[in-house]
Amino acid sequence: MCLSASPRSRSVHPRLPIQVARLGANRANREVQMLDKQTRGAILVLRRKGHSLRLISQLLSLSRQTVKKVIKIGSDVPPVIHRLCKLDAHHERIAQMLAEFDGSVVKVRRALADAGTSVGYSTLTRFCRKNHLLDRARTPRRSVQATRQWLLELVHGAYGGERFHSQLPRTIDLQFLLSKLKHGRSRDRKKAATILARKRGISNSLIAKALLSSRKTTRRYYKMYLQAGPEKLFAWNTTRHIGIEAQYFERTKRIYEIFHHKPTAFGINRTNWTHSALLKAYEQSSGEVISRCTLVRILRRAGFRWRKARRVLTSPDPRYHEKLELLLNTLHHLGENEMSFFLDEWGPTQVRKRGGKAYRNEHVTIPRHQVSRGNVSLVAAISATTNQITWQFLESKDSHAMMDMIEVLYNQYPTKAKLYITWDAVVWHNSGPLLEALDQFNDDTKALSVGPIIELVPLPTSAQFLNVIEGVLSGMTRAVINNSDYSDAAEMKQAISRHLTERNEHFRDNPRRAGKKIWELDFFEDFDALRAGNYKER
Repeated sequence: MCLSASPRSRSVHPRLPIQVARLGANRANREVQMLDKQTRGAILVLRRKGHSLRLISQLLSLSRQTVKKVIKIGSDVPPVIHRLCKLDAHHERIAQMLAEFDGSVVKVRRALADAGTSVGYSTLTRFCRKNHLLDRARTPRRSVQATRQWLLELVHGAYGGERFHSQLPRTIDLQFLLSKLKHGRSRDRKKAATILARKRGISNSLIAKALLSSRKTTRRYYKMYLQAGPEKLFAWNTTRHIGIEAQYFERTKRIYEIFHHKPTAFGINRTNWTHSALLKAYEQSSGEVISRCTLVRILRRAGFRWRKARRVLTSPDPRYHEKLELLLNTLHHLGENEMSFFLDEWGPTQVRKRGGKAYRNEHVTIPRHQVSRGNVSLVAAISATTNQITWQFLESKDSHAMMDMIEVLYNQYPTKAKLYITWDAVVWHNSGPLLEALDQFNDDTKALSVGPIIELVPLPTSAQFLNVIEGVLSGMTRAVINNSDYSDAAEMKQAISRHLTERNEHFRDNPRRAGKKIWELDFFEDFDALRAGNYKER
């Protein structure tokens, strides 16, 4: 049987419900109110040209209801209709309940429902946000700063009476937790703060941020509290089981015993311990095999690190303590007309291209063999009280050069009664001709009764660490000698003189004594405080 094709009938849509039609009309009204003047003008122009509603809506990406509404009202903007909300009458009551329930919209909704006002959660939330009733910055459940402030107020006793019990449930552990929060040690305070904040309804994430702890730690505290109670939570050790800790202590003790022996005692041909050697010796002595990670953890916890032995300068002088006591006594009892100087030589240093540490963006090489452009030597003396440096360049380091430097100091400070010279124990500092010339110089000064007397305060043998000017000359080397490429000796001398002059100007404007540690320490009460080779503070 063949059926003839019937003409295509026009489909008839069922009528929309009244609520859906109203929603479409409301949506169209909102869209019309949001359109700018140019868009509304374009709709009217296209309509006057005879375009259909469908085409206009497609071109401008608008609904046909909106286009139809614009064509109906013309170029005028439709008035905004403000509809009253049924919650406007409960504005003050909602604000009070939000403050009472700490911003919990759920509790406010339940309280309104109990009072006979039924409202949806989204409607109530939108009403609170529209009227700026939700202040998240002041709500402990939504702000880290508010959580910290609440805990601080809890510590200082700002919450009391009914307000306190309204926020926290009445439990037998409440006073105990408060006591731990106020008077416990650091870890106990964190534990108590975690439990109280969780009872308050604050999330674990906010608690961890407020206490500067990990979320895993605060979660473990609360889980332990729920499972074992506060006694287990506030036990001394909550991170490891007692049996595991005891086993850990025994392993550490065995490793300490191994460290007290050389590797050769365990048949290992080494002079120092390594991880593999320790593991082998541990297995040999205890019969237990441990992993390298466990060994490294034990060593780090015990404070063992790979450290290089430092070579220090020690003094073999048998009169070390006597000479040191003389130096300190001289410095600590300087009169108003007396001055003390630390004197030392520097050089001879060749003038050539030099390397050193510096900020660079490329690799720099220095030729090993270079043609010298000259030599520079100097002798310098620093005042222990004024921190001023006197220097002169030398041709050679000998007794005559030292005597010339003493005459320079004599002429520089003619009004002083005595000048103390402290230098290291090199040959030309203690030579017979120098001592004879110095005695003759002092005799001439006493005969003329003009000028200071020169007195020597020598340092112990190999005790350059006690000479203050050593550090000044080392700083000068780092500043103007390293990374230099001077053309001749005159240019290097000019750079050195400029550096020392600027240093004198700095300490003239900012007075400070030289040799800070020597002035601070009292070696007459505790003489062993300054041992040979251990002058620098560690």
